[in-house]
Amino acid sequence: MPHISVEATPRLAAALDFPVLFLDIHRRMEAGGFARAGDFKSRVLIAEAHLAGDDPDGEFLVARLMTTNPRPTEAQHAMCAIVRDVLTAAIETEPRPYWWQCCVLNEPFPRADYFKTDSKKPR
Repeated sequence: MPHISVEATPRLAAALDFPVLFLDIHRRMEAGGFARAGDFKSRVLIAEAHLAGDDPDGEFLVARLMTTNPRPTEAQHAMCAIVRDVLTAAIETEPRPYWWQCCVLNEPFPRADYFKTDSKKPR
């Protein structure tokens, strides 16, 4: 049940094709043996109001990787690196007229602290 929640400033959000990027991330995670691609839930929240330090023109993208299954620290870091590498590469595909920052927060938590209601019927 990995979740990737991205907070992005408006210009970066508009410049990136997140469905394509998320599919790439999910497939890389599966190829690495970290999780099945179909188990990921990924989304983007656009920050209508933001400030990067004291620069109102700075842009940022903060991704949170939330997981409930216990994993070794090395695996958690490898998963975060995949998220960061895919998102950073997408940002770097062209010069930006502003400075930007991309970071990933690793947020593992116990499965007992994950509460879910699901209307999808099992296949």
